Amino acid sequence: MGAGGILIVCSRPDVIKELRTLMLQQGYSAAEYSLSANEARRKLDMFEPELILINSPLQDELGIELVLDIADKTDAGIILLAKHEHLGEMQYKLEKVGALILPKPINKTILLQTAKFAANSRKSLRGLKLQNDDLEKRINDRKVIEKAKWLLVEKMNMSEPQAHRYIQKRAMDTRVSQVKVAEEILASY
Repeated sequence: MGAGGILIVCSRPDVIKELRTLMLQQGYSAAEYSLSANEARRKLDMFEPELILINSPLQDELGIELVLDIADKTDAGIILLAKHEHLGEMQYKLEKVGALILPKPINKTILLQTAKFAANSRKSLRGLKLQNDDLEKRINDRKVIEKAKWLLVEKMNMSEPQAHRYIQKRAMDTRVSQVKVAEEILASY
């Protein structure tokens, strides 16, 4: 599988050992663990796993708060293992953040399939987010360049094509991006 690391958050050392062995057999390169939600939060400051497996309840909380805290700070897939009586509440609270919830007792085959799905889903989302961020940056750069161009039209009595060419030429001559040139123009007026 060539998978990255995994963080197991569970208050029972016997269950951690079982899950750790299972995941390492599946090709996860590292299997860190935490006995509490707070310990997991600290570990995530130093370790970026591919998958986070949370066995609810934890020593210090049910696990919902942990998922809500970490979901936007990590690209890892998140799976919460929960008792049947907590499933409804958890699904309602966590469906927005993309965490997957599995009922206990755990079926190993379903857990392993869900783990692959969770990690791949988050990778796809990360790719889309990077594309979106890139597009947003390009749009913002375009806006800055357009603003500077119209400032040159207004203040220097250039035509639009002249202003456009001026920004392009200055960028080439000074070996900086058109956006940097545009920002300098905006700063000087």
